[in-house]
Amino acid sequence: MSLLHLSSLAEISAVEWDALLPDDQPFLRHAFLLSLEESGSVRPENGWQTDHLLWRENGTLRAAIPGYRKRHSRGEYVFDHAWADACQRAGIPYYPKWLGAIPFSPVTGARLLGDEEAVLKLLSVLPDNLYQHGLSGAHINFTTPFANHIMQQQPDWLERLGLQYHWHNKGYRDFQDFLDTLMSRKRKQLRKEREQVMSSGFEFSWYRGDELREDQWDFVYTCYANTYAVRGQRPYLTRHFFSLLAERMPHSIRVVISSLQGQPAAMA
Repeated sequence: MSLLHLSSLAEISAVEWDALLPDDQPFLRHAFLLSLEESGSVRPENGWQTDHLLWRENGTLRAAIPGYRKRHSRGEYVFDHAWADACQRAGIPYYPKWLGAIPFSPVTGARLLGDEEAVLKLLSVLPDNLYQHGLSGAHINFTTPFANHIMQQQPDWLERLGLQYHWHNKGYRDFQDFLDTLMSRKRKQLRKEREQVMSSGFEFSWYRGDELREDQWDFVYTCYANTYAVRGQRPYLTRHFFSLLAERMPHSIRVVISSLQGQPAAMA
């Protein structure tokens, strides 16, 4: 039995890694995480050093956690700067730390991959292993109830609570069916907003990843990068990442482009 560190997901096959995934969420897939690495979106130079954890028994992969060594707390959507500041005042090094998460995303999902017995073994040896590698500690973000149940059994972990708002489709037949569940004031406001958009002249086109031309991907990236530029920040993802994703996971991608008078104006 052994705990292994991967400096790149290319060191393991997609078949072996994806076999551990509990569902079809795209962010955990080998293709997605490897695209982050090979596009340069995550790299040591920008404070994201790939360090995935594997647990093998008799050569068989039983558990894994996607992870990274971090020298800052940016791109995590969890704000632990108060902890880092307190450690600095106390003379305790907070960085580098180890982070079990999907980079640049607050989406909740599986983090502890594999069967419960193997995951428990991995977690039991992790604190000493981190100390040996000069890491201050581990943080595992946006976990599922499965992970919460397992980690609550571990004495070396502290629970950090967060709050997210999720919309769920409760069997609505269409958008009107959803509106009917709201109070009259909210229904009127939503209808008014939608009518303003419909009368503004915007047109909307939906695409799969393999239906977009490279110039359209250029526009998608320009819009994405602009959301950071207006705040004086650099975008986390590179342009190359979008091309890799379109090549490797085209059917997991949906892009909507809004056009006005035949010219692209916005995207999601």
